[in-house]
Amino acid sequence: MGTVNEKLAHFVHSLRYEDLPDSVIEKAKINLLHGLAVALAGVKLEFARIAVQALEESGEVEGGNATLLLDGRRSTPMGAAFANAVLFHSRTQEDTHGTTHCGPTVIPPALALAEAKRASGRDFLTSLVVGYEVAAAVGKHHTKYSTPRGFRASSIYGIFGAAAASGKLLGLTEEQLVNALGYAAAFAFGTTETFNAGTMEWRYEVGLAARNGLLAAMLAKKGAVAATTAMEGKAGFYHAFAGTTAELDMVTAGLGKEWEILTVDLKPYPVCAFNQTPVSTMLNLVQETGLRAEDVEAITVWMSPYEANYPGMASKGPFNSIGATLMSTPFCVALACVEGRVTVGGLQQYDHPQINELVSKVTIVPDEGRPMLCTKIRIATKDGRTYEKETIVAPDQYRYTWEQEVRLVKGMQEDMNLPPERLDDLIGAVRRVETIGDVSELVAIAVP
Repeated sequence: MGTVNEKLAHFVHSLRYEDLPDSVIEKAKINLLHGLAVALAGVKLEFARIAVQALEESGEVEGGNATLLLDGRRSTPMGAAFANAVLFHSRTQEDTHGTTHCGPTVIPPALALAEAKRASGRDFLTSLVVGYEVAAAVGKHHTKYSTPRGFRASSIYGIFGAAAASGKLLGLTEEQLVNALGYAAAFAFGTTETFNAGTMEWRYEVGLAARNGLLAAMLAKKGAVAATTAMEGKAGFYHAFAGTTAELDMVTAGLGKEWEILTVDLKPYPVCAFNQTPVSTMLNLVQETGLRAEDVEAITVWMSPYEANYPGMASKGPFNSIGATLMSTPFCVALACVEGRVTVGGLQQYDHPQINELVSKVTIVPDEGRPMLCTKIRIATKDGRTYEKETIVAPDQYRYTWEQEVRLVKGMQEDMNLPPERLDDLIGAVRRVETIGDVSELVAIAVP
């Protein structure tokens, strides 16, 4: 029996590297490479710089034992967890499990703590797996309740992954892990109004989830005690965020059996997960038909109601931030149509007259029968032609092999501060990370 957190803690405490299937180890490496590459390709954006400046203001830069990936300086593990998580999320091309971005909340605190403790690659990989599994487990069945209430899945569920990964690396006892997860429940937070406003909070939400998950584990290690009923209690996590304690038996049912990390999707484009398929569908339409943006009279995009109604998705501007454009389906499909590609630079063209004209011609249709990530686009031209393309996404479409991920990563290199040969070194280090005796070796390759 036991409470939700007692069951989660037992899983985290008992899991060993030797228990991990080869497919799970491979996927953990793919996710790690993706996360690091997306972070390093986000160094030219302002979000992580602001995070590091905030750390400077609080005296947390220099003298620590964890590395800030933005510039190679040192901070405390909690400082590095915060700033690096913001960097992981800056480009918005991170991995996703449903609506929870596990990578930015799990990898940065685990990496900072592993570096500080000089942990082995095996221990680090094991901590990543437990972090992904716990974050996915607590959110898988309940985002459908919490997201419509305005809560941000990545921060309210990701903090549990951060606490689990950190607790694993800290060698917490099972009882201490229960307390760490209890503090994660108490520290959970984050709303989605930021997407309606096109503002920056959402990037810092994952930074704080990463930092506070690590803090929860550190508090537990030092003897802090939390409610064992933190999740299912009458005033607990699920009642507060999901408004229900239904389906709690499903939270831990698949632990160590179904391996949720294998179902984590990776983004090919630096836009919201819900815009990946609309973008690829539009790009394919343009390539297949030779369509020119100036010939378009109207664009209709069919999406699942959950996606179509998510904050920011239907926005037509005016735009003044990349946070607004990457969330806006009209902007993303217009950019794809005008330029034939979607890049970070393209997403910052807020006043582009042709893109904004096309944005005004886009209609988003919530389609009750349409599965998540599946899209249909119909384009009517000024001379009376009609083009239509539907994309039905297979379950594994965004779950890349190592070779596919390497190609994707190399496509981001132009946005990194790393030369191609250094990126090759990083790819090689991640590939053999389980053989590394000290994770700081991996970090040293990743810094500019």
